[in-house]
Amino acid sequence: MSNSSPTSRRSIFRSRMMSVIGTTGLVATAIVPLTAAAATASAAEPCGAGGVFTTAPRPTCTYDSAGTDIFTVPDGVTAVDIDLYGGEGGSAAGYIDPHPVISGAPGGLGGETRATLPVTSGQTLQLTVGAAGIPGSSRPGGTGHGSGGGGAHGGGGSGGGGSDVRTAAFDGSDRVLVAGGGGGAGNGGPELHGGAGGGLVGQDGSQSNGPLGSGLAGGGGSRTAAGHGNPNTLYGGPGTPGIDLDPITSQPNPGSGGTGGNGGAGGPGGGGGGGGWHGGGGGSGGGNPGYFPGAGGGGGSSYADPSATDVALRQGVNHGNGKAIVTFQYGTTVTLDADTTSPLFGHAVDVTATVASANPGAGTPTGSVTFSDGTTTLATVPLNDAKATFTTTKFQPGAHPLTATYNGDPTFTAATTPTPTDVRVGFTQPCVTNHDGPLTVAADQSLCIAPGGTQNGPVEVQPGGALAVSGAEVNGPVTSDSALAITICHSTLDAEVTLKNTSGFVLLGEGEGTNCTGNTFKAPLTLDGNTGGMKVSSNTMSAPVRINDNSGSGLLPEALAPQFEGNQVGASLRCTGNTPTLQQSGNTVNGPQTGQCK
Repeated sequence: MSNSSPTSRRSIFRSRMMSVIGTTGLVATAIVPLTAAAATASAAEPCGAGGVFTTAPRPTCTYDSAGTDIFTVPDGVTAVDIDLYGGEGGSAAGYIDPHPVISGAPGGLGGETRATLPVTSGQTLQLTVGAAGIPGSSRPGGTGHGSGGGGAHGGGGSGGGGSDVRTAAFDGSDRVLVAGGGGGAGNGGPELHGGAGGGLVGQDGSQSNGPLGSGLAGGGGSRTAAGHGNPNTLYGGPGTPGIDLDPITSQPNPGSGGTGGNGGAGGPGGGGGGGGWHGGGGGSGGGNPGYFPGAGGGGGSSYADPSATDVALRQGVNHGNGKAIVTFQYGTTVTLDADTTSPLFGHAVDVTATVASANPGAGTPTGSVTFSDGTTTLATVPLNDAKATFTTTKFQPGAHPLTATYNGDPTFTAATTPTPTDVRVGFTQPCVTNHDGPLTVAADQSLCIAPGGTQNGPVEVQPGGALAVSGAEVNGPVTSDSALAITICHSTLDAEVTLKNTSGFVLLGEGEGTNCTGNTFKAPLTLDGNTGGMKVSSNTMSAPVRINDNSGSGLLPEALAPQFEGNQVGASLRCTGNTPTLQQSGNTVNGPQTGQCK
């Protein structure tokens, strides 16, 4: 591949095409199709000879010169988004000497086909960009994809070229996307416009509905058939239907527009049909004596192969020559590693996601990664040099199937780890079942009281310890100061519970993404100065409750404040100094409420 600038590459491309244009006047259809073997573009420069490659906001090849070029799918690319536009039909001359000057009708606008195509690395696509039809003059009509009305003093515009994308051997049966061209205008009045190209059915051209001898409009191409032509009943030449042969060279070219009819005896000519999946029919010519007007050609239809997704076929949107815009993203893979897969309850876990490009030469992915625990979203973390790390102490006891989803950026596609990374949170020893006497949780120790278990005696959690109680009965006071984490689920506590200065999460009752349910507290509950987040939910409390100076976020990203929800309180409730303000809903309190709990 030459290292020439885009400007010089496009100049080479144009000079290569000029001999064809000069010979036939039919840019959209007279190019000899390339074969797959002729493709030499590299993945680094995928845009062929005339396309312009840009990297922002997404990697893009833009083809805005009429003619045929190629796109070579880069490594790591599995889909391309293509925006394809058909050429505009040529306008009419408006008058024929020596008749008075009047405005010429416009040609139909070209259509747009937008879709996503599945591709494979190294695959070559051929793109043909249709030329705008040539305006008529006071002499023969212009030529294009479907020529305009010819003959002496015809003046009809030629049809606009259809644009298409082809795969495999690049012949007519390999068209996977087509954008219809607009029909050429008929001459003889400002209302004789060409039909708009595009859509499942191209628009019919316009006719004057004048007296016998006036031109009749060409029909728009459809999904299944070319647009019809129309004969004139008196002097003018007939408009021909859309055909699968180039109207100038007679070479095979599916979807060519029909030719507009000549104006009889120096009268106005008809417009040519636009090219497309099926070409539009040409409008028939008018004639003299009587200066009967010609009629507009029909627009060509558009098409998208069944393999295409996110398809939009728009009619009548493009002025001038057609164009093709190919955008793509490079694929990625995501791996996930945890610094430990068997952490102790209350202790930190570091989980790191690494995002790799399927094309190493395409740069480094940017953006963010979302970490999930099963179906529960944990956090979204920005990438730093293709890595994102999430650290948490809030995992509850049990299994956690962790996944990481890269959310993509303009250059790289989103991706998710193919299988979960299993992290199982446990304890330093088997869970307590039945125990009599004081129970102490020491620093760096994570201890649990098992479902069905009974603790008869006081429980103390010392600084740096962590305690989880599930489905148990505790007959004795529970106190903690500066613990790593506290979880109490579906349990009955007969004596006072005082939890202070916990650095990690405090969960009493129901919590999102857990199997926790509410507890029964029969004695006073005090929650003071816990800083690692707190949720107290779905509990029954028959004694006074005090919640003061707690802070920190919850188990889920959206839980930004300490939470007190769905509880039944049968005594006084006091809440002060919680930051942000304590989040409350669904509580029933049968006692005095003070502070933030009013």
